[in-house]
Amino acid sequence: MKQVLYILILTLELLSCNGQSEKTVGNSTAPKAADNKIKLHKLDKLFVVGDFDDDRQKDTIFQYNYSKLTRTEIENSADPFQNEWDTVVKWFYDQDADLYLTINKSNQDTLHLGTAQGLYCLINIGDNNADGRDEIALVIDKLDFSRVNSCKIYSLCEGNWTLLKEFDIYEESFDFSGNTPPVFAEIKGFLENKNGKWLYIDYHQEYERAEDVGEMLILKIDKCK
Repeated sequence: MKQVLYILILTLELLSCNGQSEKTVGNSTAPKAADNKIKLHKLDKLFVVGDFDDDRQKDTIFQYNYSKLTRTEIENSADPFQNEWDTVVKWFYDQDADLYLTINKSNQDTLHLGTAQGLYCLINIGDNNADGRDEIALVIDKLDFSRVNSCKIYSLCEGNWTLLKEFDIYEESFDFSGNTPPVFAEIKGFLENKNGKWLYIDYHQEYERAEDVGEMLILKIDKCK
């Protein structure tokens, strides 16, 4: 009887080790053991429309997140609302994720933003420096443990993405209720459009100049050098 029971247990163990099918995430193959207990969700990706190369035609900038591990686009990722944050961080680094932006035209520069979950916002702030090209403002959803972040403003300078301005913000501006994150057209309290003009304030500047707390300044962007 013990021998029969032992054979039955051994058979069940072999089936449990070898009988599982491979799990897929989007178009990529996920690690079978590592992702079994990780809750996944569809990864939100932003886009923005404008004239970013001064050809008087509308362009579209698309956000992508690419896995260098599987060599495929990441469509589903670890859900930060259903997993511990350190689990989410590890998941993206295990995927060797590459966050980047491209324009829907050939022979255009790609803006690589590093390993990150995605973007909090991607905003067309118009042609602020009067050079014929719209600039973009973005905030990266970093894989860190701080809520202090930065807004980066880029422009296509001579065909290459160039960082023209950067200032600190606080991520509380992107807090929301409900299950679906909104598309942020401004960064409340840090980058706002008032009567057709963009105003901003640097998060750290608020504390360095106590007399100016709450005072937003007119956004001025230098031209490409």
